[in-house]
Amino acid sequence: MGWSSTPRSAAALDDVPATTTPPAEHKNSAGMASRFHRLEVIGAGTFGVVYRARDRRTGEIVAMKCLRANSSLQDRAFAREVAALETCSGHPSIVQPRASGLLGSEAFLAMEFVGPTLNHVMKRDRFRRRHTELEVRLIMRQLLAGVRRMNRLGLMHRDLKPENVLVDARGNLKICDLGLSCSMADGPPYSNPVGTRGYRAPEIILGSTDYDERVDSWSLGVIMAELLAGQHPFRGSSDAEHLSEILDLLGTADIKEWSGYDGRRLPGGCQPGSFLRNKFPCPQAAGARRIRGPPALSEAGFEVLTGLLRCNPEKRLTAGSALQHRWFKDANPTTTTTRSC
Repeated sequence: MGWSSTPRSAAALDDVPATTTPPAEHKNSAGMASRFHRLEVIGAGTFGVVYRARDRRTGEIVAMKCLRANSSLQDRAFAREVAALETCSGHPSIVQPRASGLLGSEAFLAMEFVGPTLNHVMKRDRFRRRHTELEVRLIMRQLLAGVRRMNRLGLMHRDLKPENVLVDARGNLKICDLGLSCSMADGPPYSNPVGTRGYRAPEIILGSTDYDERVDSWSLGVIMAELLAGQHPFRGSSDAEHLSEILDLLGTADIKEWSGYDGRRLPGGCQPGSFLRNKFPCPQAAGARRIRGPPALSEAGFEVLTGLLRCNPEKRLTAGSALQHRWFKDANPTTTTTRSC
């Protein structure tokens, strides 16, 4: 699956009026649910099943998420997702709601049908082939713009990962599955643990409940590294192992400067400095293609990656600040920054 060579600018991805997409409809009636004809199951999880369905009213193919059973936990997650999607309605990098409601004890949410997940594209369509730096820049621009819109609206996603990003036939990306999203309006404390371990920020692993939107920035940094390397950078099977792998790669100095660090003994590596540049070295020459060995990354791209993967959340880039970086402004970051590496 290819990526568009003429992507929308970062500003265009964010400055979209809410009226671009019709608001989702809500009715607690069989009539609303019967409006959608279920065609086939396209996904299943702990809380429910996702169908490909046809809107009998418009003929549009939609994705229809249906909860398996009632529980207070499921009801809260469902309500959060509906509310968050409506709040973000109109942004091109966030999946759009179409309708929601109840059919007996079953809650459903109909959304635009997009395509496979980014995880599917990475592991199956590309057979774990590395993405080029230019491809990653196009992907990250869209993801950062979607997260910037959420954060500006006072929301944290809290479960960003390739499985929660959809890819359409033209290579456009849309963030989905906002069931763990959280409003920042009332402030901390926030729930912990939250999200998927492989994409949890260090402060989440260390038990913080007063984190902010930069937990989403960390998740995007992990996704960026995964796209460039063709594999996940951290593979710990427990929180301790996961944090140990993070500190082995990024060092301990950064996290110890965080005002929330309580002085506890940290697992893993003892070196203060980061080894991240060894994993993503500077290109040896303009336009060089590295088939074997670590994936090359320009100086500008590396600045974005390190800015997102700061163990100290107080120094981590927000989605908005990351989009202001020169990496998203240079015509060809690989060729224009090689000399500065």
